[in-house]
Amino acid sequence: MSKNPTSVFLPSTFEERGAVAPFTTPSLAMSRVRPDDRHGLVLMMPNMGGGDGAYVVPWGAVADLVSMSVHDRALHETVLEDHAVTPDAMRIASLKVAKTGLAGPRAAHAAKAQLAAEEEQYVETNFLLVVALLTSLGMSSRELFTLQPDSDAWRNLVRGMLHSGGQKLGIDLNTVYDRLGKMARILTPIGLKVSRQEGRLRVLMNRLVQFRDELKAWSEQDVSDSAAYAEFASEVADFTVRIANRTFESLDDTMRDIPAVIGQWGEQVKIAQNAAARISWLLDGWEYILAIWARVADAHAIEKREAVSQLKMVLPIVPRDEMDADEEARKRRQSLTGTKRMKAMVNWRTGEIDDELAARIADMKIKAAELASGIKGPAKDPTLAADIEAEIDQLEMLSRHESVRLKLIEGAGQMNINYDLESITRQEDLKAAANEIIARPVRAQAMAQA
Repeated sequence: MSKNPTSVFLPSTFEERGAVAPFTTPSLAMSRVRPDDRHGLVLMMPNMGGGDGAYVVPWGAVADLVSMSVHDRALHETVLEDHAVTPDAMRIASLKVAKTGLAGPRAAHAAKAQLAAEEEQYVETNFLLVVALLTSLGMSSRELFTLQPDSDAWRNLVRGMLHSGGQKLGIDLNTVYDRLGKMARILTPIGLKVSRQEGRLRVLMNRLVQFRDELKAWSEQDVSDSAAYAEFASEVADFTVRIANRTFESLDDTMRDIPAVIGQWGEQVKIAQNAAARISWLLDGWEYILAIWARVADAHAIEKREAVSQLKMVLPIVPRDEMDADEEARKRRQSLTGTKRMKAMVNWRTGEIDDELAARIADMKIKAAELASGIKGPAKDPTLAADIEAEIDQLEMLSRHESVRLKLIEGAGQMNINYDLESITRQEDLKAAANEIIARPVRAQAMAQA
């Protein structure tokens, strides 16, 4: 088996990296949600032990693993109902929950204010697009500024001017209205640079630039081990900013020719949607990091070092397929984390596939199927074998990590077996735990029947 000793286990795409879920429970901070063929959704919890990768938890098991607040339970349900697996969808879901007041009155007020501000931004963007279109078509829009927006006179004037503009583009008035409205919705979080308008994401990127510069300067002055982490965090921020800047510039260039955007809609709207989505993905998770750094901006060096240690665990690294060639950053990240990631059914010493463990797991799956059909072993609750098989599947995932709690619920007796795998770091112990999973329920039921 060929191995690349310098590779870092980064996700390939933004979708694989997942969208940050703004849970309020500390242990779920900066966890990400992504789709999963088997479980529908999974939650990826940061590996706070310092290693690479994340703990992957089926969405339905999150509440069993962590004691969640009322707000987080509501968000958990909303994300599932809305299938909120993109940053934009996640933001809508989180604001929907926050405005109910479950996270407190301040959070509810802030959510309502954000929604109101976003709607105002949309109206403004729509108006600026109308003006930009009319101006580009050689039609004076000066009279629009003399009337009260949304008044009957203003609406009639806009309608007449857009009708004339539509004729020049060869499209009807309703189509012009519809396309302007859809483009305004796409550009609302971005802003229309041609009209010197800054949206939420453009403001966030400007803050990220400031964070990059501050962290870089601090890393050059600090003498502790945290300086290396701070320098790397600033490099990640810089890399993100450079990619985001290119995407912003490409979108801004497209928006300079509004008649072409509205007239050649099919192609242009896809360009705008893809660019806006890419910017949203690139900046996803940085708000949390900026908030952490802002809290210690004027604090003692020790507090800043603690903050940097926290930041390095949750940096939104750009996925492999979403970045330019940047192997040096990947090598540097590995040297800083310095921890080997355990892969399923791989010997932790040699890095090779452990054939014996793979055979044992396959055998346990067969035994689970036999138990379900009553072919072998004592008769038992038919759901128990399914539970065992599910836990065996979990075991394959558990072998990637060195510290996870496994919970097996037996069927008829409702007996709980808890394995604290914090001490299981060797494959031999993992094999013993796997054998116990299949043997313990059989022994317990045999004793009950006796």
